Amino acid sequence: MTKFSMDWDAAALDWITIDHLEFDCIIGIYPHERAAVQPLQIDMRLGVAPVSEAARCDDIAATVDYQRVCETVMAVATIGQFQLVETLALAAVAALFEQFPLAAIQIKVSKPLALPYTQGVGIELLRRAPAPLTTPDEI
Repeated sequence: MTKFSMDWDAAALDWITIDHLEFDCIIGIYPHERAAVQPLQIDMRLGVAPVSEAARCDDIAATVDYQRVCETVMAVATIGQFQLVETLALAAVAALFEQFPLAAIQIKVSKPLALPYTQGVGIELLRRAPAPLTTPDEI
């Protein structure tokens, strides 16, 4: 996975990595891709607050549960039956920010069998968590 340069304080984050999440789903624009599942591969780096508290108490409740992250992404992909990997990647990012306390997400979505003369084609994104909404009392 490409390491992006960041114009914000990535040094203040710890990164949970999930490499080569592989599963089958319907994805693609061509009729043969809509008729049968094909393999999808996803790599993720999840920017989280420093994990020192989770390490101190040795409790999964104090950090991000990467099994739940994987289940969330697989559900988004299989239910969505997207045409574009770009759409899937953005939908997965939105679901992860909604469900987990993440400051940043780097995700790479690849279709390894899409083109026989490549090892895969796909998209790689880096997104910061949306800024929290402010209420009139906070202004």
